[in-house]
Amino acid sequence: IRLESTDELLPRHWVAGSQKYVDFAPLAEGGTAVLQTCFDKNLRRTVVYKSLHPHLKTNDTEMRRFLREARVTGLIAHPGTVPVYELGRSMDGSLYFTMKLLRGRDLRSVINDLVVKDVKTCTQIPLAQLVDILIAACQTVAYAHTQGVVHRDLKPANILVGAFAEVTVLDWG
Repeated sequence: IRLESTDELLPRHWVAGSQKYVDFAPLAEGGTAVLQTCFDKNLRRTVVYKSLHPHLKTNDTEMRRFLREARVTGLIAHPGTVPVYELGRSMDGSLYFTMKLLRGRDLRSVINDLVVKDVKTCTQIPLAQLVDILIAACQTVAYAHTQGVVHRDLKPANILVGAFAEVTVLDWG
């Protein structure tokens, strides 16, 4: 974090909504949605911008599912879930939501590397830490259950492990 990036004044006529996001870059793509990184000009940080595929942006069923995912993810605020920053519509009326950009490896790739005895992974993630990762994921899911939310696609590919052993359960859609 650099001081000059935090002390810049916010203009009197500042940009809101989807117009404050610039410098879009592809991140991932699923069956119904596209994830991109972009820069939030107001908070001066890179975030993840999720939107429906163009051919689904007027599909009522997909729009409802998309809204549910954004709202459920936002409502189950827990250290093991990704923070949602904003839900809105872009200039063309398409739904989007933004969330924290996370870095790390999904648990599926960790397990695959452990199976083939990848030296780096075996050193970084010994059995005791793997158990801690699983416990953290289970605690996140248990918290969601107390909120009336069931994760319908819990699998290693939807568990992200960060560089400092932080564990995040993804894809609450």
